[in-house]
Amino acid sequence: MVRYGFVIDQDVCIGCHACTVACKTEHDVPLGVNRTWVKYIEKGAWPDTKRFFSVLRCNHCTDAPCVTICPTQALYKRGDGIVDFDTNRCIGCKSCMQACPYDALYIDPTENTAQKCNYCAHRTDIGLEPACAIVCPEEAIIAGDLDDPMSQIARMVATESLSVRAPEQGTGPNVFYKGADSASLDPASSGRLEDSGVWRDGPGTSDSWLSVDLTPSTNGQIGNLGTDVGAPSPPVEPSSDSGAKPRVVYNSDHPMPWGWKVSSYFLTKGIAAGIAIASAVALAVGIDTDSAWMAWAAPLVAGLFILLTGVLLVWDLKRPDRFLYILTKSNNSSWLVRGAWILGLQAALMAAWFLMGFFEVGGLEVVIWLSALNGLAVAGYTAFLFGQAEGRDLWQTPLLVWHMIGGALAVGGGVSLLATLGAQQVEEFRSPFMWVMLIGAVIVGLMTLTEMLSTHPTTNAETAFHHMTAGRYAREWWTGQLLVVVVPVLAAVLVLTGTSVAIGALGAVAAMVGVFLADDAFVRAGQSAPLS
Repeated sequence: MVRYGFVIDQDVCIGCHACTVACKTEHDVPLGVNRTWVKYIEKGAWPDTKRFFSVLRCNHCTDAPCVTICPTQALYKRGDGIVDFDTNRCIGCKSCMQACPYDALYIDPTENTAQKCNYCAHRTDIGLEPACAIVCPEEAIIAGDLDDPMSQIARMVATESLSVRAPEQGTGPNVFYKGADSASLDPASSGRLEDSGVWRDGPGTSDSWLSVDLTPSTNGQIGNLGTDVGAPSPPVEPSSDSGAKPRVVYNSDHPMPWGWKVSSYFLTKGIAAGIAIASAVALAVGIDTDSAWMAWAAPLVAGLFILLTGVLLVWDLKRPDRFLYILTKSNNSSWLVRGAWILGLQAALMAAWFLMGFFEVGGLEVVIWLSALNGLAVAGYTAFLFGQAEGRDLWQTPLLVWHMIGGALAVGGGVSLLATLGAQQVEEFRSPFMWVMLIGAVIVGLMTLTEMLSTHPTTNAETAFHHMTAGRYAREWWTGQLLVVVVPVLAAVLVLTGTSVAIGALGAVAAMVGVFLADDAFVRAGQSAPLS
């Protein structure tokens, strides 16, 4: 057996970036992204400061979560332990980026496919070492077979005191570090690069204090050498208190892979699932299928939201031209693939329901019940997909599936009532649809309360939860909770106790807006904790 890996000797690394340059040259890596990079952190307060380096890259994990979640088998594990990729199969879904606890993957801006360090597999196959190991002037990168007891790397792993990144993730990383400062390997200790750092402008900055404006000014002097040009001020030297925490001064950018399209998809599939469930509840309390809503309008509306869900999912792909690869080149262990089949089945059930109801074919009740049962899967499967995103600890909560089902009930019941306000049977629909919305809102509230009272097992999850509830996404999240829990509950209670059924429309609209806001904050906060 062969199991390739790396030992990075940070005792001798000088932070020269030769490995980064060699990697870029060997693989023609575009500007702005890196397969391997050198992170700098500094500790202490001026003048008593010290800089530490760490060489970061794919860890070629023994149990690689990126391979499990990849829907098209574009990422795969070779027999020699190398985690390699096939860009010809990649659809650019970015799920592998969420699964990796090490920020090792990026989207290539020229090919729009996921790429990363592949241990220079083309060199390894002909007996050569990876380019980074060859070029390192200090021989700080030791590559080789971890299962060969005679190899240098195996001897070092057996005899030296080494560390790995994020061991709590249980991925079995095969990149080991000698002499690395713990804050270099634990991003929770130093956070993100928030300012300009060294050699570059930081994220969100238009100017660095090192920038020189060479445009002549009105008094004939040059740029920020003159008195009339408002140049950025040099950074303020940290006090001893502010300098105590390790701080990142150089790193590679890793923007959030998922944004509003994923948050919107939560809402659209929830509405589609909730309508089917609410219709089944109406059947259960004795409402027949004679009305237009129960016969063909409900599946039509739900089917349109299923269609919109598919549009959002394809739109979010970096290679939307390859979206059918999910079905033709499937990795059946991925919940992206399983979810595609679940959504496809729901679309088929909606079509059957619509046709049978429109043409008054018997057996409609059976199709409605099957749609409701599969609707639970439509609402909840994303919790298992997010569970495979092992790099995002906030998303690993077992409460997520119930939160999603609750949200689907809240919006499904509300939309069903909203759509039937002008129908003759609106009073008949009032009770089942309002109860579905009420139960859904209560479930969401209970799940939120439970999450608030729970402890979070990792620093990553704790940091992300703070960003969601008390940090940069708190306003969006709390507003969402108010709209998806409090307003629908009040509206449902008022309607069920005899107030005009039109009040339910307020709860329905609030539930939809609230689900989007709360889920958007959840999606973004989960990606806010740094991984590298």
